[in-house]
Amino acid sequence: MGPTPHEASQRDALLAHLTEFLGDQYIVATDTAAPGDSAAPGDSAALGGSADLGSATGPDAPSGLPAPIDLAVFAPSVHVPHATLVTLGLSENPMHAESGEEYRLELLMGLPAGWPGIDPPQPELLEAGENSWPLHLLRDTARIPGEDGSTLDWGHSISNLGMRYDPSAPFTGALIGPPYGYPPQLMYAPTPAGGVQILAVLPATDEELALRVSVPSGGDMVLDRLERAGVTAVLDPARESVTDGPAPWRLHVLLREPAEHLGQVLEGVLPNMAEQLGAQGIDEFVLPIGPEPLRWRVGGRFAPSALADDLELAVLPEQELAVLREAITSHATVLTLSPERPGDGATVAGATAMAQLLVETGKALAVWLPHQRHLTTAAQFTADIAAELPTTCRAHPDLASDDSARTAGLAALGGTEVRFAAPGLSAAERIDHLHRMVADCVEEVAVVPAAGQQARVAGTTYELRLGAVVTAGVGPEVPEAVLEQVLEMVPTGPR
Repeated sequence: MGPTPHEASQRDALLAHLTEFLGDQYIVATDTAAPGDSAAPGDSAALGGSADLGSATGPDAPSGLPAPIDLAVFAPSVHVPHATLVTLGLSENPMHAESGEEYRLELLMGLPAGWPGIDPPQPELLEAGENSWPLHLLRDTARIPGEDGSTLDWGHSISNLGMRYDPSAPFTGALIGPPYGYPPQLMYAPTPAGGVQILAVLPATDEELALRVSVPSGGDMVLDRLERAGVTAVLDPARESVTDGPAPWRLHVLLREPAEHLGQVLEGVLPNMAEQLGAQGIDEFVLPIGPEPLRWRVGGRFAPSALADDLELAVLPEQELAVLREAITSHATVLTLSPERPGDGATVAGATAMAQLLVETGKALAVWLPHQRHLTTAAQFTADIAAELPTTCRAHPDLASDDSARTAGLAALGGTEVRFAAPGLSAAERIDHLHRMVADCVEEVAVVPAAGQQARVAGTTYELRLGAVVTAGVGPEVPEAVLEQVLEMVPTGPR
């Protein structure tokens, strides 16, 4: 079944726009999943026509797909010295942004000149996975909205669940972003149905994808690093990751008011720094303090689902839980504090002090430390500091044992988590004992406790001793049970 007159005029307008920037030498690789679509005999050798490359560029789409996803394959030209693939069909069905605004999108990927099977078109070469995986990725990404009703937009990511698309390249997912290396004017195509954005599918490494999900609007952070590293929308299977991954720990302050730069966040808190950063509109800044500089970044919001698991662990009065839920829903933006590089956690105190200043000036609604599995209201954060609870970790019930508690957060600082088994105590008492033990040990040496340290808690002397336990899966970072080294909190004196 051929395209309707509306679809034909839409495609003609798209192709007219694309040829203006990419040249008029192209073929259209038809989506063989679309019933009745077939290529004309001989077209696979003729540029400017259509080609039956569909069987080599992706699996059949489900029958419920609203529109087939064809690929326009542009040959290298004088102005664009590499092949370019652009989807045709995604924009037939508009998507909706969070604001409710409607938009249309097509996706692009560049391939180096001479890419087997593409330059020149030779469908038989695309039967090899090392040649066809970029086409699979581009077409399958464009099918996502039609398959599950989700959206694709700037900064979004696609994951291949940690598996490389092909052993020949390091990529396990992709980001949606600007077509770096192409003329900016290419990004907007006028059509009878309205404007169509042209964004790139940028293959990404495990480390880049992990950084993207570690902070709100992390897609913008990774895209910025890709741009600064000179990465373009033309695939480079040999390129290295632009990041080592997310910081080992992060402190997120959910802010009451929106902020476009750090100057607005720090106004009334650190006036001199606010003036300097505000004058330059800086939204990300590294404070060079000691061997573990602290990165400050403002931007984005957390979806409630991102905090749901740690919200379940929050031990708060019902009224304070209601305040926390409201903060999660209503926060305007997020300030993220994290070490610029791994260290011993010495900057945790600085990050905590900064968060406390934001609480005291009424700017903070809530504070979240993912590595500690700790999410709390601004008021409770201050109360915990006043109660001298440790800032380096948080204790929780041990999912592997009903009569023990264990810390979360020390491993991110290069230390060892602490476990305390005490069948005769309540869960609240075990957590309190563990907090007191860690606080006393941290006060004694450095920022993480060590084997051999002792402290007296509630009339009993305890010592930290190395041990190993089978740890139940805890959240997405530790999904399965593992054998883990821990520090056991063991009584050595009278109870």
